[in-house]
Amino acid sequence: MGGLAQLAVQKGFEVAGCDENAYPPMSNVLAEQGIKVDQGFSVKNIADDTDLFVIGNVVSRGNPMMEEILKRRLKFVSGPQFLTESILEDRHVIAVSGTHGKTSTSSMLAKVLIDAGLDIGYMIAGRAIDLDATAYLGKHKYFVIEADEYDTAFFDKRSKFIHYSPSTLLINNLEFDHADIFDDLDAIKKQFHHLLRILPKDAKLFYPVDDLNIKKLLEMGVYCKEESFDAVGKSKGWHARIKNPECSSFDIFQDKKIKGSINWNLIGEHNKKNALATFIIAASLGLKNKQISESLSAFKGTARRMEMIGEKNSISVYDDFAHHPTAIKYTLDGLRKKVGDQKIICLLEMRSNTMSSGYHDEAIPKSLEDADNVFLFSKNQNQIKKIAKKSKKFSTCSGTREFLNFLPEFNEPNTHIICLSNGSFDQIHHAILERL
Repeated sequence: MGGLAQLAVQKGFEVAGCDENAYPPMSNVLAEQGIKVDQGFSVKNIADDTDLFVIGNVVSRGNPMMEEILKRRLKFVSGPQFLTESILEDRHVIAVSGTHGKTSTSSMLAKVLIDAGLDIGYMIAGRAIDLDATAYLGKHKYFVIEADEYDTAFFDKRSKFIHYSPSTLLINNLEFDHADIFDDLDAIKKQFHHLLRILPKDAKLFYPVDDLNIKKLLEMGVYCKEESFDAVGKSKGWHARIKNPECSSFDIFQDKKIKGSINWNLIGEHNKKNALATFIIAASLGLKNKQISESLSAFKGTARRMEMIGEKNSISVYDDFAHHPTAIKYTLDGLRKKVGDQKIICLLEMRSNTMSSGYHDEAIPKSLEDADNVFLFSKNQNQIKKIAKKSKKFSTCSGTREFLNFLPEFNEPNTHIICLSNGSFDQIHHAILERL
């Protein structure tokens, strides 16, 4: 919704909005763009001169502002519908979908295209360090969008990406997530299948051939052009071969022919896979291999994706958005390979709807194996107490203040503290640095 607000301003609309809890980095981004954000959903926030209300999927029936909009029969649309009708018309939409890596891969693609001199548009649900904004209108036909499978609005239960009509689509991976709206993985596959069913024949689908869930999805029907790649890295087709354990240096091949070399500051198998997908899509759009390699090698990453918040007394504090066992495992594996036997302290907030539902409780312990100590946070204390029993290195915390009491035990050089949450986590990263 923050991205939509920015695009609407650039399109010439006068924009204001409201939310229950706006926090950085998006609250800062909106303030910089001069977009006023009112606190809460009070009826008083309805301005008389409003022509259109764009409704985010956090809003449901019973919301006082929404009820007043319905009562007064004011004009409203969903965010994705507004985007399609007002922004994406006549654009070549490059949609990045999948359970993991949407923000990072969208950011990589946008940077590569911009570095090639193209004034593209983009909308990304996160802040890329290399980009000037999280959303930009642009004048070129290309528009890069992070294509989310979450539902559109309380009055439109289709996935958001159904609205985007992409000409280029990446399905980067596929696992179960969003337990609050999907019953199982098959329900998610159905939404992806609906997306594939409406792609025109001249659209192009990119996907990793080694993802079994995507393979089963495609068996339901594909009606457009296809190009696959091997994220595992074998000898046929597009693949990448790493040069060091932490995956910060790797070569990209098509069959046995090297196409590019990436050397960057990012780490982890997941980032290598995202870069491979980016490289292939950029090449398909006509960019030169050397140009893509140089742009990716300079990519600095995105906020809240293994972001170094600060360092004090040789103790490093990171923020990461990971809230799914697969993403957590990739993140910690990359950090472990980078720091060797130095101590890793992991703080995990079980905040997302899927995490708090208990769906991932069996997978969580295995995803945390690379950490030396783990502190679990959740409103559901019974849930994290059960998980904590599965390993001696697990502890539970009732809140962020409680962890700060443990901090002196870890106040030793060459320690890495990583905070995992898809929320603000009470800004514990900064509190840790202050206490250190």
